[in-house]
Amino acid sequence: MKKALFIFFLYFSVQSYSQNYIPAKLDSITSIYKNKGEYEKVFQYNIAALQYYKEHDNPEGEALANINIANALSTFDEHQKSLHYLDEAKKQLHIINNNGLNARLCNEIARNYAFLGLYSQSNIQLNKSIEYLKHAPDTKENRNSLFFVYIWKWSNFEDLKLPDSINAMRKKGKKDFPNEPKIYVRIAEQFLSKKQHLDSVEYYLNKASVLAVKNNSSLHAYGAIATRRGNLYTLKKDYPKALEYYQESLPIYLKINRGADIINTYKKIYETYLALHDILKANEYLTKYTELNDSINSGERKAVASVVNNLAIEQEKEKNNLYLIIVVITGIALVSLTAVFMVRKRNKNKNIRRDQLLEEQKKLINEKILETDQLKKKVDTSINDLAKMATSNNPFFISKFKEVYPEFYEKLISQYPELTHHDIKFIAYVRLNLTNKEIGQCGNVTLRAVETKKYRLKKKLELPADMDLGTWVSEL
Repeated sequence: MKKALFIFFLYFSVQSYSQNYIPAKLDSITSIYKNKGEYEKVFQYNIAALQYYKEHDNPEGEALANINIANALSTFDEHQKSLHYLDEAKKQLHIINNNGLNARLCNEIARNYAFLGLYSQSNIQLNKSIEYLKHAPDTKENRNSLFFVYIWKWSNFEDLKLPDSINAMRKKGKKDFPNEPKIYVRIAEQFLSKKQHLDSVEYYLNKASVLAVKNNSSLHAYGAIATRRGNLYTLKKDYPKALEYYQESLPIYLKINRGADIINTYKKIYETYLALHDILKANEYLTKYTELNDSINSGERKAVASVVNNLAIEQEKEKNNLYLIIVVITGIALVSLTAVFMVRKRNKNKNIRRDQLLEEQKKLINEKILETDQLKKKVDTSINDLAKMATSNNPFFISKFKEVYPEFYEKLISQYPELTHHDIKFIAYVRLNLTNKEIGQCGNVTLRAVETKKYRLKKKLELPADMDLGTWVSEL
């Protein structure tokens, strides 16, 4: 009852306050809530503002509120809903010319794509953001947008394993934003990932901590610093100290409901308890990790499917535009040929032959398009058949897998000849992007058994502890 009354009064207080909104005030109050990690208030506050802007026909306010709502939803790992609000913001920005808001729109799309593992597509959006910012006024908000671009491109380059690009973003970040704590957190992360210069890690994390306090940074910045300190002490094999920092970061991520960070911290705590030989506590956090990971992975798969579908639609539009251009050019060419035909009758045979060649080329292009579509359908069918064979535990599953992924299979067995038939079968399930639950159904085993198998396989393959098995399989 108390909770219902609280939400009731919060809603109407926000509604009355929203009537004094101007976009700058909306941004200011949203930032205060975000820094405190109060993302539910961010959501409620901007929902009320969005309604107000709609009633008062303010497309700039609508776009800004939609972007802020999308940011909160993305933080909750609700990427499909987040992208829906960004589509709404895009409609409003077609009405007005605001380079700063267009940059923020691109940044939020990029953020969703990065969370979904679409790093190259994310960078395309960040590059668009940079172009908008070149024509935007030099304001605090636009400087924040540029910093956002630096941080996320840096992160994307790390996931894409592009060291030259990573170093370029590191130099730009230190030069243009020397007082931002997240710059030094990322530098510390680089050293941690390479397991080098651990004294430098301590130095950069201390610098980040000082700047976080000085700048009154967001809660997430403190969580990020604590997590990296935990990683540092894990490398030093000081597991009690590592656990202390992971336990410090966890309530921060739970408060701001940051799913990806919560999952990662559950996994770190599980591995730390395992190193401390506390099996009971390790299993407790393994269960939390598995349940949340499966839940988020399911949502992410739906969001990725939606994004891929939208990208396909955009590509189809571009293809149709290209066809239209070809038709126009062909029409102009035909008109010109007709004129030449009328003026120079003696070139009649030559022009007829040219038309025949154009028709043959057009026919050849159509045949290639049809061939490509048929090949794509065949591949999609093969992958679906494989998934069905896996879940039904078909004895010919591996034989079919070799046919669909011949290069992957040959590379796997040639590089890792020590793998057993069961190991190869398990890796095949991972290659098909089956969830832990689905893998468990294939082998008629528990979720815990699946996680244990993944852990043992990583050891057998001599993979780093922080590397995800699915990522390794997709990159093999």
